[in-house]
Amino acid sequence: MSIQSQLQSQLAVATSGQASVLSIHDGDHSLECELSALHPLACSFLHFTWSTKSLAGATLQTVRAASDDLAARLTYLLEPIGPVEQDLEQCVVQMRSNPPQKDDDGTQYYELLVRRGGQISLCRYRKEPGNPRAITPAHVTHEVLVRLAGDFEAVVNSL
Repeated sequence: MSIQSQLQSQLAVATSGQASVLSIHDGDHSLECELSALHPLACSFLHFTWSTKSLAGATLQTVRAASDDLAARLTYLLEPIGPVEQDLEQCVVQMRSNPPQKDDDGTQYYELLVRRGGQISLCRYRKEPGNPRAITPAHVTHEVLVRLAGDFEAVVNSL
C-alpha cells in the first residue's frame, strides 16, 4: 500500500479534534505529518515531512529538479511556491509562497525545503511586525493532504 493510501486510511480512522503525529513508512520512503487539529473533512498541520533515500547523495541539480517539479505540482495551495534560495554547500533549495499572503497583522507563507540527504519538508509561517517568524498551522482538506503525499511521492519516484 502506498504512503498516499496509508495516509488516507489513517485520516479516516483518526480521532477528530485531537492533535497527533502521523508516521507512515513504505520501503525507502517515509512521511511524518504533525497535525494540530483534525476534523471530519479538514485538518491543520504544522509540518509535512517526506524522507527518502532517493535524495541521499543528490547533486544540487537533482535537488533543483525536484523542487521545480514540486513547484509545478503544488498549484492548489493558497499561494504559488517558487524558489528563493539555493545553498550549493549544503545542497538545499528553499522555496516560499510567491507572493505571500499579507494582511494588517503580518505575512503568512509556505516554505518548502528540498535537501540532499533525503528530506522534503513543507511548513507554513507567520511573520508579524517586530516579531520573529513562527510556524503557524496550515489548514487543508483531507483531500489536499492526501494529494500532497501523492505529489511528493511522484517527485521522489521520478528522480
